[in-house]
Amino acid sequence: MAFRINRQQLHAVNVSANISEAIEARTKDPLWFLARQMQSGEFEAENGGRVASVSVSSKEHPLKEVEFAGNTQSIDRSVPLEAIVERENNGDAPAWRSDALEYAFQARTDKHDLNVSEYMGRDLDWYDFDLESESPGSAAEEIGAQLIPNSMTFRGAPESRWWQFESDNAYFDSPDDPEPNTLSTLLPEFFYIDVDNWYTIPAPMTAGSVREITKLLVVDSFGHVTEVPPAIQNDEDWCIFRLSDDRGAGNHAHSGNVLFVPNIASQIVVNDDVEDVRFLRDENANLVFACEHTVTLEDGTRILNGGAAQAPNIGNSAGYRLMSNLARHWIPYVPRRNSAAGVLNGEIYLRRGRSDENASSVNPQFQSKIVAESIRVNEEEVPRSGVRIRRVEKYARGSDGSENFWIGRQKEPGTRSANAGFKTDYIDE
Repeated sequence: MAFRINRQQLHAVNVSANISEAIEARTKDPLWFLARQMQSGEFEAENGGRVASVSVSSKEHPLKEVEFAGNTQSIDRSVPLEAIVERENNGDAPAWRSDALEYAFQARTDKHDLNVSEYMGRDLDWYDFDLESESPGSAAEEIGAQLIPNSMTFRGAPESRWWQFESDNAYFDSPDDPEPNTLSTLLPEFFYIDVDNWYTIPAPMTAGSVREITKLLVVDSFGHVTEVPPAIQNDEDWCIFRLSDDRGAGNHAHSGNVLFVPNIASQIVVNDDVEDVRFLRDENANLVFACEHTVTLEDGTRILNGGAAQAPNIGNSAGYRLMSNLARHWIPYVPRRNSAAGVLNGEIYLRRGRSDENASSVNPQFQSKIVAESIRVNEEEVPRSGVRIRRVEKYARGSDGSENFWIGRQKEPGTRSANAGFKTDYIDE
């Protein structure tokens, strides 16, 4: 190899037609590399080659029905599950739990009973489902597949090939770690040393079904065949990428070989709010107020912040006030004790009240369906920051291209504390 100087710059010029020496990757001290391999444990004789192929045997169990409010209905897996669960019938949402301000429903296959207890009306996914029970028998056909694994990779991972530039947008062993710990030490070792030992395999399956892995065989580059069991065993209480068991710790309903992909919409378009109610805490008064921010009447009229229906006029004269007059769209919720068989256990729920003395069951103070249904609300469902419940118009396409329109509900975090202007026992000057 020769060098040529051009305008005070040094350029390498390869004058040889043979490039074998350049790609041999020679080293001046091979003993040093052998010593480093021994120190890092590469000579422990694990007798493991690289994964060459994977054979998977599995069964698919399609969802057949859902149940909410004691009613069971069969489902079409081409329809998004959100539309089935959230859809209202004459303004009533059977799957909506008014006391918890959340959805709850069950889904079933021919073998599995799945339970959803805390769906907030958005981003439904497999981790919202718990496996309630699993029956031993099934008529599902076993399907086999021969797959080629791929090496696991991620942004910033070292490249497995020599002549490939690595990305510099990730630096996992940064010395600027504010709190060095065991995890910050193990992660760089995984990224730089063990990443080549992890593989991914494609596992296509029909949405809206539960896949049961019956056998997983791995063939390495030496031709050795190894059967891989589930990573999670029955006696372990902690799990990842596995459906949780509803029956509590130590009582797992399955062996960890179950994968679930719900038939959810790839994208949901949200339109205007039909109702927007904010449940807010007033710490000074020890009350919760439901503020009807937006209400749409049956004739399509939209009312913002109560509209013209304000608090009754108590006069402009000064004097003692037992309670300040509130706007009608601020509905109070009063704490009440939970008691069973006459025993007080200290638990509290919120009971809907009224601030307008003229309000009655015929002429209620509230105008929204959300407040009308929420006669009783669990006290823990309204945090200090408040909670926002919306009834919104939604649209999504099914897997067959069909159009689905429905009105659903969404539970979202609140944005501020109560500001109803409520006061008691004061002098109005």
